[in-house]
Amino acid sequence: MDRKKMSELLLFLVLISCQTRSIQSAPLSSYLVSSFTPPDSDSTLPFNHIAINNVTEDVYIGARERLYQLDSDLNLEHYVNTGKCSDSNKDNDNKLLIVVTTPQKNTLITCGGCDGFCETRSLTNISHDVTRYNTFNSQGVVTTGDVPTVGAVVLGAEFVRNGVGTPNDSFYLFTGVSGSVDTFIAKHNLLDLDTVQNIPRSGVMMLSLFKHQIAYKGYLYYFISRKNSVHLGRLCRNSLDVFFQSYTEIELQCGPHDMFQSAHIGPAGSQLADSLNIDTTDALLYAVFSKEGSSALCVYKMSDVEQSCGDAVLGCFQGTSTGTTNSYLLDSRCREILSVEQYP
Repeated sequence: MDRKKMSELLLFLVLISCQTRSIQSAPLSSYLVSSFTPPDSDSTLPFNHIAINNVTEDVYIGARERLYQLDSDLNLEHYVNTGKCSDSNKDNDNKLLIVVTTPQKNTLITCGGCDGFCETRSLTNISHDVTRYNTFNSQGVVTTGDVPTVGAVVLGAEFVRNGVGTPNDSFYLFTGVSGSVDTFIAKHNLLDLDTVQNIPRSGVMMLSLFKHQIAYKGYLYYFISRKNSVHLGRLCRNSLDVFFQSYTEIELQCGPHDMFQSAHIGPAGSQLADSLNIDTTDALLYAVFSKEGSSALCVYKMSDVEQSCGDAVLGCFQGTSTGTTNSYLLDSRCREILSVEQYP
Protein backbone atom coordinates (compact mmCIF):
# COMPACT_ATOMS: atom_id res chain seq x y z
CA MET A 1 0.00 0.00 0.00
CA ASP A 2 1.41 3.42 -0.90
CA ARG A 3 1.71 6.19 1.67
CA LYS A 4 -1.21 8.20 0.31
CA LYS A 5 -3.65 5.30 0.56
CA MET A 6 -2.38 4.40 4.03
CA SER A 7 -2.79 7.99 5.21
CA GLU A 8 -6.34 8.09 3.86
CA LEU A 9 -7.16 4.88 5.70
CA LEU A 10 -5.72 6.20 8.97
CA LEU A 11 -7.74 9.37 8.55
CA PHE A 12 -10.84 7.25 7.94
CA LEU A 13 -10.20 5.33 11.17
CA VAL A 14 -9.79 8.57 13.11
CA LEU A 15 -13.08 9.86 11.74
CA ILE A 16 -14.83 6.66 12.83
CA SER A 17 -13.71 7.23 16.42
CA CYS A 18 -14.63 10.92 16.41
CA GLN A 19 -18.06 10.88 14.74
CA THR A 20 -20.95 8.85 16.08
CA ARG A 21 -23.78 9.71 13.70
CA SER A 22 -22.06 9.88 10.34
CA ILE A 23 -18.78 9.00 8.74
CA GLN A 24 -17.30 11.50 6.34
CA SER A 25 -14.01 11.81 4.56
CA ALA A 26 -12.42 14.29 2.22
CA PRO A 27 -9.31 14.51 0.04
CA LEU A 28 -6.19 14.95 2.13
CA SER A 29 -5.47 18.22 0.33
CA SER A 30 -8.43 19.82 2.11
CA TYR A 31 -6.68 19.26 5.43
CA LEU A 32 -3.32 20.62 4.25
CA VAL A 33 -2.00 23.41 6.46
CA SER A 34 1.56 23.73 5.14
CA SER A 35 4.09 21.64 3.27
CA PHE A 36 7.79 21.37 2.51
CA THR A 37 9.23 20.54 -0.89
CA PRO A 38 13.00 19.97 -1.06
CA PRO A 39 15.00 21.89 -3.66
CA ASP A 40 14.87 20.38 -7.14
CA SER A 41 18.28 18.78 -6.81
CA ASP A 42 17.17 17.07 -3.56
CA SER A 43 13.66 16.02 -4.59
CA THR A 44 14.54 12.38 -5.26
CA LEU A 45 16.43 11.83 -1.99
CA PRO A 46 14.34 9.79 0.48
CA PHE A 47 13.56 11.01 3.99
CA ASN A 48 14.53 8.77 6.91
CA HIS A 49 13.75 10.39 10.25
CA ILE A 50 12.02 13.47 11.61
CA ALA A 51 12.29 15.25 14.98
CA ILE A 52 10.52 18.29 16.45
CA ASN A 53 11.78 20.87 18.92
CA ASN A 54 8.86 21.29 21.32
CA VAL A 55 10.22 24.67 22.49
CA THR A 56 10.73 26.45 19.15
CA GLU A 57 8.56 24.07 17.07
CA ASP A 58 11.37 23.76 14.55
CA VAL A 59 11.30 20.55 12.49
CA TYR A 60 14.45 18.56 11.69
CA ILE A 61 14.57 16.04 8.85
CA GLY A 62 17.23 13.45 8.21
CA ALA A 63 17.39 12.43 4.56
CA ARG A 64 19.85 10.72 2.26
CA GLU A 65 22.87 13.03 1.94
CA ARG A 66 20.91 15.92 3.47
CA LEU A 67 19.80 17.41 6.78
CA TYR A 68 16.99 19.99 6.82
CA GLN A 69 15.84 22.43 9.49
CA LEU A 70 12.35 23.93 9.02
CA ASP A 71 10.31 26.41 11.05
CA SER A 72 6.85 25.61 12.42
CA ASP A 73 5.29 26.54 9.04
CA LEU A 74 7.66 24.13 7.29
CA ASN A 75 9.72 26.89 5.68
CA LEU A 76 13.33 25.91 5.10
CA GLU A 77 15.67 27.63 7.59
CA HIS A 78 18.95 25.72 7.22
CA TYR A 79 20.21 22.64 5.44
CA VAL A 80 23.40 20.60 5.36
CA ASN A 81 24.77 18.55 2.47
CA THR A 82 26.40 15.53 4.13
CA GLY A 83 27.74 14.25 0.81
CA LYS A 84 28.11 10.82 -0.72
CA CYS A 85 29.96 7.86 0.75
CA SER A 86 33.38 6.99 -0.60
CA ASP A 87 32.15 3.40 -0.82
CA SER A 88 29.81 3.37 -3.81
CA ASN A 89 27.91 0.44 -2.29
CA LYS A 90 26.78 2.59 0.67
CA ASP A 91 24.24 5.39 0.86
CA ASN A 92 24.82 8.32 3.18
CA ASP A 93 21.57 8.04 5.15
CA ASN A 94 21.06 10.37 8.09
CA LYS A 95 18.75 8.23 10.17
CA LEU A 96 18.48 9.04 13.84
CA LEU A 97 17.59 12.57 14.93
CA ILE A 98 16.92 13.30 18.60
CA VAL A 99 16.20 16.75 19.99
CA VAL A 100 17.83 17.00 23.41
CA THR A 101 16.72 19.75 25.80
CA THR A 102 18.00 18.61 29.19
CA PRO A 103 20.23 20.11 31.90
CA GLN A 104 23.05 17.99 30.43
CA LYS A 105 22.67 19.03 26.82
CA ASN A 106 20.71 21.31 24.52
CA THR A 107 21.45 20.00 21.08
CA LEU A 108 20.40 17.89 18.10
CA ILE A 109 21.84 14.37 17.84
CA THR A 110 21.98 12.96 14.33
CA CYS A 111 23.38 9.50 13.59
CA GLY A 112 24.00 7.41 10.51
CA GLY A 113 26.06 8.72 7.66
CA CYS A 114 28.47 6.33 6.00
CA ASP A 115 29.67 4.64 9.18
CA GLY A 116 26.74 4.70 11.60
CA PHE A 117 28.32 7.09 14.09
CA CYS A 118 26.80 10.22 15.62
CA GLU A 119 27.16 13.99 15.60
CA THR A 120 25.69 16.74 17.76
CA ARG A 121 24.56 19.99 16.16
CA SER A 122 23.16 23.34 17.21
CA LEU A 123 19.37 23.40 17.58
CA THR A 124 19.23 26.95 16.22
CA ASN A 125 21.39 26.27 13.16
CA ILE A 126 22.22 22.66 12.26
CA SER A 127 25.30 23.73 10.30
CA HIS A 128 26.93 25.14 13.47
CA ASP A 129 28.63 23.66 16.54
CA VAL A 130 29.15 20.22 15.03
CA THR A 131 30.81 17.62 17.27
CA ARG A 132 31.44 14.13 15.95
CA TYR A 133 31.52 11.02 18.15
CA ASN A 134 33.13 7.92 16.68
CA THR A 135 35.15 6.30 19.44
CA PHE A 136 32.58 4.73 21.77
CA ASN A 137 33.37 1.01 21.93
CA SER A 138 34.23 1.04 18.22
CA GLN A 139 30.62 0.51 17.18
CA GLY A 140 28.09 2.70 15.43
CA VAL A 141 24.76 3.70 16.91
CA VAL A 142 22.83 2.87 13.74
CA THR A 143 23.36 0.51 10.84
CA THR A 144 24.13 1.94 7.43
CA GLY A 145 21.84 -0.39 5.48
CA ASP A 146 18.27 0.35 4.45
CA VAL A 147 16.77 -0.70 7.80
CA PRO A 148 15.12 1.38 10.54
CA THR A 149 16.64 2.42 13.86
CA VAL A 150 14.84 3.96 16.84
CA GLY A 151 15.98 6.08 19.76
CA ALA A 152 14.78 8.21 22.65
CA VAL A 153 16.31 10.36 25.37
CA VAL A 154 14.86 9.49 28.77
CA LEU A 155 15.77 9.44 32.45
CA GLY A 156 17.80 6.43 33.49
CA ALA A 157 19.86 5.05 36.33
CA GLU A 158 23.59 5.42 36.55
CA PHE A 159 25.55 2.23 35.89
CA VAL A 160 28.99 1.74 37.41
CA ARG A 161 31.34 -0.87 35.99
CA ASN A 162 31.90 -2.64 39.30
CA GLY A 163 28.26 -3.67 39.33
CA VAL A 164 27.03 -0.93 41.65
CA GLY A 165 24.49 1.54 40.34
CA THR A 166 22.23 4.24 41.71
CA PRO A 167 19.11 5.92 40.31
CA ASN A 168 19.73 9.55 39.44
CA ASP A 169 18.29 12.42 37.45
CA SER A 170 20.53 11.95 34.42
CA PHE A 171 19.27 11.51 30.87
CA TYR A 172 20.53 8.86 28.49
CA LEU A 173 20.10 8.02 24.83
CA PHE A 174 18.47 4.60 24.37
CA THR A 175 18.69 3.05 20.89
CA GLY A 176 17.35 -0.01 19.15
CA VAL A 177 19.47 -1.06 16.18
CA SER A 178 18.06 -3.15 13.34
CA GLY A 179 20.15 -5.87 11.74
CA SER A 180 23.20 -5.17 13.90
CA VAL A 181 25.70 -8.00 14.42
CA ASP A 182 26.87 -6.56 17.74
CA THR A 183 24.26 -4.67 19.72
CA PHE A 184 20.52 -5.15 19.96
CA ILE A 185 19.55 -2.39 22.41
CA ALA A 186 22.00 0.08 23.95
CA LYS A 187 22.07 2.92 26.45
CA HIS A 188 24.43 5.83 25.78
CA ASN A 189 25.82 8.58 27.98
CA LEU A 190 24.64 11.92 26.60
CA LEU A 191 27.93 13.66 27.30
CA ASP A 192 30.04 11.61 24.88
CA LEU A 193 27.55 9.00 23.56
CA ASP A 194 29.66 6.22 25.01
CA THR A 195 27.75 2.92 25.35
CA VAL A 196 27.28 2.25 29.07
CA GLN A 197 24.83 -0.69 28.87
CA ASN A 198 23.65 -2.94 26.09
CA ILE A 199 21.97 -6.17 25.07
CA PRO A 200 24.40 -8.15 22.87
CA ARG A 201 23.28 -10.41 20.07
CA SER A 202 24.24 -14.04 19.72
CA GLY A 203 26.37 -15.33 16.87
CA VAL A 204 23.26 -16.76 15.19
CA MET A 205 21.33 -13.59 14.47
CA MET A 206 17.67 -13.48 13.54
CA LEU A 207 16.99 -10.31 11.58
CA SER A 208 15.04 -7.84 13.69
CA LEU A 209 13.75 -4.47 12.54
CA PHE A 210 13.08 -1.85 15.20
CA LYS A 211 10.06 0.18 14.09
CA HIS A 212 9.11 2.28 17.13
CA GLN A 213 9.97 3.07 20.74
CA ILE A 214 7.68 4.36 23.50
CA ALA A 215 8.39 5.32 27.12
CA TYR A 216 5.69 4.37 29.63
CA LYS A 217 6.03 4.52 33.40
CA GLY A 218 9.48 3.11 34.27
CA TYR A 219 9.85 1.15 31.04
CA LEU A 220 10.79 1.54 27.40
CA TYR A 221 8.80 -0.48 24.88
CA TYR A 222 10.37 -1.49 21.57
CA PHE A 223 8.24 -2.58 18.62
CA ILE A 224 10.13 -5.17 16.59
CA SER A 225 9.29 -6.86 13.29
CA ARG A 226 10.82 -10.30 12.99
CA LYS A 227 10.01 -12.35 9.89
CA ASN A 228 6.18 -12.66 9.90
CA SER A 229 5.63 -11.67 13.52
CA VAL A 230 5.58 -8.51 15.62
CA HIS A 231 7.10 -8.45 19.09
CA LEU A 232 6.90 -5.93 21.90
CA GLY A 233 10.10 -5.75 23.93
CA ARG A 234 10.10 -4.17 27.37
CA LEU A 235 13.15 -2.77 29.11
CA CYS A 236 13.39 -1.31 32.62
CA ARG A 237 15.20 1.94 31.97
CA ASN A 238 16.58 1.97 35.52
CA SER A 239 18.24 -1.43 35.19
CA LEU A 240 21.63 -1.44 36.91
CA ASP A 241 23.10 -4.54 35.23
CA VAL A 242 25.38 -4.18 32.25
CA PHE A 243 23.45 -6.50 29.93
CA PHE A 244 19.87 -5.38 30.76
CA GLN A 245 18.63 -8.65 32.22
CA SER A 246 15.26 -6.94 32.74
CA TYR A 247 14.55 -7.22 29.00
CA THR A 248 11.33 -9.13 28.20
CA GLU A 249 9.44 -9.82 24.97
CA ILE A 250 5.86 -10.71 24.14
CA GLU A 251 4.23 -11.18 20.75
CA LEU A 252 1.60 -8.75 19.48
CA GLN A 253 -1.16 -10.01 17.22
CA CYS A 254 -3.63 -7.99 15.17
CA GLY A 255 -5.67 -10.57 13.25
CA PRO A 256 -4.01 -11.50 9.96
CA HIS A 257 -2.02 -8.26 9.83
CA ASP A 258 1.62 -8.96 10.62
CA MET A 259 3.47 -5.81 9.50
CA PHE A 260 3.79 -3.20 12.25
CA GLN A 261 3.65 0.46 11.20
CA SER A 262 3.30 2.79 14.17
CA ALA A 263 1.98 3.03 17.73
CA HIS A 264 0.91 5.42 20.46
CA ILE A 265 0.00 5.11 24.14
CA GLY A 266 -2.85 7.33 25.32
CA PRO A 267 -6.06 7.48 27.38
CA ALA A 268 -9.18 5.61 26.31
CA GLY A 269 -11.66 8.47 26.04
CA SER A 270 -15.35 8.22 26.94
CA GLN A 271 -16.76 6.17 24.06
CA LEU A 272 -13.95 3.65 23.85
CA ALA A 273 -13.87 3.35 27.65
CA ASP A 274 -17.58 2.48 27.68
CA SER A 275 -17.16 -0.19 25.02
CA LEU A 276 -14.19 -1.76 26.84
CA ASN A 277 -15.69 -1.32 30.31
CA ILE A 278 -12.70 0.65 31.60
CA ASP A 279 -12.07 4.14 32.99
CA THR A 280 -11.54 7.03 30.58
CA THR A 281 -8.11 7.62 32.07
CA ASP A 282 -6.92 4.04 31.58
CA ALA A 283 -3.96 3.83 29.20
CA LEU A 284 -4.36 2.04 25.88
CA LEU A 285 -1.82 1.01 23.27
CA TYR A 286 -2.96 1.99 19.77
CA ALA A 287 -1.02 0.18 17.04
CA VAL A 288 -1.34 0.22 13.25
CA PHE A 289 -0.60 -2.95 11.27
CA SER A 290 -0.73 -3.81 7.58
CA LYS A 291 -0.71 -6.84 5.30
CA GLU A 292 -0.88 -7.11 1.52
CA GLY A 293 -2.70 -3.87 0.78
CA SER A 294 -4.89 -3.64 3.88
CA SER A 295 -4.40 -1.96 7.25
CA ALA A 296 -5.86 -2.28 10.72
CA LEU A 297 -5.82 -0.33 13.96
CA CYS A 298 -5.63 -2.61 17.00
CA VAL A 299 -6.11 -1.44 20.59
CA TYR A 300 -4.62 -3.12 23.66
CA LYS A 301 -5.08 -2.34 27.34
CA MET A 302 -1.74 -1.37 28.85
CA SER A 303 -2.75 -3.26 31.98
CA ASP A 304 -2.95 -6.41 29.82
CA VAL A 305 0.42 -5.64 28.24
CA GLU A 306 2.02 -5.24 31.67
CA GLN A 307 0.37 -8.45 32.89
CA SER A 308 1.63 -10.38 29.85
CA CYS A 309 5.18 -9.15 30.44
CA GLY A 310 4.93 -10.16 34.08
CA ASP A 311 3.59 -13.60 33.11
CA ALA A 312 6.53 -14.06 30.74
CA VAL A 313 9.02 -13.33 33.51
CA LEU A 314 7.19 -15.56 35.99
CA GLY A 315 7.02 -18.37 33.44
CA CYS A 316 10.75 -17.99 32.96
CA PHE A 317 11.36 -18.46 36.69
CA GLN A 318 8.94 -21.38 36.97
CA GLY A 319 10.09 -23.09 33.81
CA THR A 320 6.53 -23.15 32.44
CA SER A 321 7.14 -21.05 29.33
CA THR A 322 9.93 -19.77 27.14
CA GLY A 323 9.51 -16.43 28.90
CA THR A 324 12.47 -14.22 28.13
CA THR A 325 14.44 -16.88 26.28
CA ASN A 326 15.50 -15.40 22.94
CA SER A 327 17.92 -17.42 20.87
CA TYR A 328 19.08 -14.33 18.99
CA LEU A 329 20.36 -12.69 22.21
CA LEU A 330 23.67 -13.64 23.74
CA ASP A 331 23.35 -15.79 26.91
CA SER A 332 19.56 -15.37 27.01
CA ARG A 333 17.98 -18.29 28.83
CA CYS A 334 15.47 -19.02 31.56
CA ARG A 335 16.65 -20.43 34.87
CA GLU A 336 14.03 -22.28 36.88
CA ILE A 337 13.72 -20.92 40.44
CA LEU A 338 12.37 -23.40 42.97
CA SER A 339 10.89 -20.83 45.33
CA VAL A 340 9.25 -18.14 43.24
CA GLU A 341 7.55 -16.63 46.31
CA GLN A 342 10.75 -14.75 47.05
CA TYR A 343 10.47 -12.98 43.69
CA PRO A 344 7.35 -10.80 43.98
